[in-house]
Amino acid sequence: MTTAGLISMVLSLTFVVALVSWCYYRVLTSPTPPPPQLEDFHSA
Repeated sequence: MTTAGLISMVLSLTFVVALVSWCYYRVLTSPTPPPPQLEDFHSA
């Protein structure tokens, strides 16, 4: 693998991991409760 390919791969993986981590953080630390229509929702 060339140096440019290695740099491109590392940058893209870093971006994806950072984005997923940020999304998980936002969802798991959300201070707002679920909307009322979701409180009584039961899946089959």
